[in-house]
Amino acid sequence: MKRNTIATGLLLAFIVSFVLSGVTAVSTAKDVVVSTTVSHLASVYSLSSAAVLILPFIMVFMLMALLSFLAKQKNVGFMFTALSVVCYVAFLIAYCAETRNTSMYNTLNAMFQEQGLRVKKRDFFITVTPQWTCYLTVLLGLATCAVSLPDLRTSTTRYSLKCELEPYAYIAPHVLFFTLFTLVPIIYGVYTAFTKWDIYNEPVFVGLENFKTILFAQGNTYYGQLRNGLWNTVKFVLYNTPFGMVLPLALAMALRKVTRGNKFLQSVFYLPALMSTTTVMLAWTYFFRKTYGFAPNFFGTTFEWFAPPYSWLMLVIITAWWSNGTNMVIFQSSLASIPEDQYEAASIDGANAVQKFWYVTIPNMSYTLMYTFVTTVISHFNVYGQPNLMMGYNYEGANAVLMMYIKDTAFQQGVAGIASAMALILAAVIMVVAWIQLRMMMKDSKN
Repeated sequence: MKRNTIATGLLLAFIVSFVLSGVTAVSTAKDVVVSTTVSHLASVYSLSSAAVLILPFIMVFMLMALLSFLAKQKNVGFMFTALSVVCYVAFLIAYCAETRNTSMYNTLNAMFQEQGLRVKKRDFFITVTPQWTCYLTVLLGLATCAVSLPDLRTSTTRYSLKCELEPYAYIAPHVLFFTLFTLVPIIYGVYTAFTKWDIYNEPVFVGLENFKTILFAQGNTYYGQLRNGLWNTVKFVLYNTPFGMVLPLALAMALRKVTRGNKFLQSVFYLPALMSTTTVMLAWTYFFRKTYGFAPNFFGTTFEWFAPPYSWLMLVIITAWWSNGTNMVIFQSSLASIPEDQYEAASIDGANAVQKFWYVTIPNMSYTLMYTFVTTVISHFNVYGQPNLMMGYNYEGANAVLMMYIKDTAFQQGVAGIASAMALILAAVIMVVAWIQLRMMMKDSKN
């Protein structure tokens, strides 16, 4: 108990020291030396250094260690503290090794300009050194580890330690990749929406300016792009979602009746879902092309498939063919779990096929249908590949969805702040729609 209290105190000192720590950046040009101090908390908001991505992990590990010590789980607290120290040392080494950190360059270059010097970016070299508080932070972290070091003297204590820490080893890879590729990008994406950032230089916080531009500045280009892209995205969802639910369910029920060749047919129907976006769109481009395509020449169609309104029909056909395999497999699994005696009882009561489907199949698949409905709508809201590769911005952007505008605004025009604001609005729309869906479907299931 006493060691746990001491470890908790040291950990708090470790966290405070980390918050107050930073690095010193120095640059020299024509015998003029300029320097600046960058705290770790300020570095968190820098989007111009890969080493900064380690900082969120350090903070999460510190928080988990503190919660573990407060819960009197000393061994777990030791593990997270050790991870914090290792990640912090790795951050210092990587961050101090950078000689062209953009966030530091802007500050140091402004200092050179104040003294009448102009230094080209390619000739700009920065020396980064940790402050003395960084070394104190490492020592406090090591001291916390030393106080909370697990007892490894007997086989009983080693086995107990293994049982206590083993679950974390199983979930660690998933948590690591989730944090690195999902949680951290979400946090930085939200932050970027409130900044003016061209991807290459340091972001500048501008508050709600980006949202005012795309929501209220009617003469602005991005105002029109948001509305056109969001409306086309909503149309894509409305047109494709019914087919994304009905066709897979029909295929799953049909395959259930097939006794021979069931697995082969299932593989055939699922095969398109394994193909890449580029492969699928290239194949269907050849199919619908007016000059040499199979559809115009075989069926004798004279209209332009790639122009509205036929382009929407083409997108429905392509999406239905390409993406329905996943839902079909889910529906097959759900259908297989329905007891046969329920169908037999319905037959005895004189129910026909439609009544069996409505009163037996649907109630037993309610949660599966809820899940697939929500995930299908979310995936359709994030559509990008089909309209981008098939039509692009042709016909005045008649099929241009919001994700196309977001990508081009960020990476081609270098207006990442506006693009992130658009993405945040799209995410808010998806969350609201998904919440409404869940509320409605849960209400129906209770009734």
